[in-house]
Amino acid sequence: MLKQYILKVTVFLVFYFGLLLSVLAQKSKQMKTANQDYGILYTYNDSLQYETYPLSKGWGYRLYIRYKPIVNQPNIPAISGNAPFKKEADAKKIAKLASSKVASGQIPPTLTVEEVQNLLKHK
Repeated sequence: MLKQYILKVTVFLVFYFGLLLSVLAQKSKQMKTANQDYGILYTYNDSLQYETYPLSKGWGYRLYIRYKPIVNQPNIPAISGNAPFKKEADAKKIAKLASSKVASGQIPPTLTVEEVQNLLKHK
């Protein structure tokens, strides 16, 4: 009788800790999807994501395919110089444009000066 009780308790504990480890493993996978620098990951479509992140003097963006980084853009593309985006909203606009180009099959996404200037015009 005592052996059966110990066996049942042992089986229950093994099952419980197995379930607990499974849940923790899932949470750690989910935590990896967020940017450690800033923590905001926007979804463009099912397999394409982008994020903006702060820099010391502005903003940059990253593009991901299935949560794997494919583009890290710390400065404004297509414009001469290495200036970061002044506003997060500007980085987000260009990240969306670059994401649309990746979604249409253009890897790496090539942006023109006109495209960038049109989106960055402040009204």
